[in-house]
Amino acid sequence: AKEYLKLRDRYKELEINIILKNIENLKKKYGKDSNVVRVRVYGEFPTQEDDVFIPLSIIEQCSSKLYELPDNNKLPNIILGVDIARFGNDETIIYRNAQGRLKIMAERKGQDLMATAGDVIRIYKKTINEFPEYRGKIYVNIDDTGLGGGVTDRLKEVKKEQQLYRLAVVPINAAEKIETDTKAGKEAAEYYNNLTTHMWACLKELLEHKEIEFEDDADTVAQLSTRKYRIASNGKIEIEGKDEMKKRGLKSPDRGDAAALSVYLGKIKKYTGSMPNISDGLKKESEWMR
Repeated sequence: AKEYLKLRDRYKELEINIILKNIENLKKKYGKDSNVVRVRVYGEFPTQEDDVFIPLSIIEQCSSKLYELPDNNKLPNIILGVDIARFGNDETIIYRNAQGRLKIMAERKGQDLMATAGDVIRIYKKTINEFPEYRGKIYVNIDDTGLGGGVTDRLKEVKKEQQLYRLAVVPINAAEKIETDTKAGKEAAEYYNNLTTHMWACLKELLEHKEIEFEDDADTVAQLSTRKYRIASNGKIEIEGKDEMKKRGLKSPDRGDAAALSVYLGKIKKYTGSMPNISDGLKKESEWMR
């Protein structure tokens, strides 16, 4: 009995140390006065920052800690969002949007591009096994800016070599324009100044309407809730760039970008020839359809 009590006390001590370490990491990364620390550490209400693009409150309401997406409200598709690391401290992140349930499937640092392509193929096959009832394509929205092009090319090669017919590779370059071949796309292009802003706007709307659930991850929450926006000289909304965030002492929003990639439909038609199936439950004006 004494040994059991010693082990129990030791376990509690380790658990407390882990919690304290996580708290210190949050304070170090985002600042002791940040909304992330206020809510997640102290349980206080967030302070409202007028220039934050996605409010913390709508992010938290869709966390798997607090919310479970109803089966009758699932989104129709499965999409992988792949954000490729550009510099040494950046992360390569793969988010999976499995019909509205978002989860990090891989997080890597210092990994070569071919290994990242291998991760995508592994997750693709794993997803097919996990969702046998799903018969549609599995879309891979990949950050094709800069280094991402190498991963895109290798994925196309493996798709052909292994005859992965349900794998749909969709390269997304932040320098590209919003597609305007639909009425909704034209409206979005008039409202948002670039593609990245539009992707984050799609994610924001899904969060607002609780149409997605994401596995709780403190870094994702922090990145989504600290990115600011401004009104550009042409009157359109534009979120701040990664370099601007780093100047404020924040990390590159790799997890936030991967999450946004995992819900974006705006480039699928261009690269696959057709739009994915849209459930009747989604509103026609939904940002997610744009």
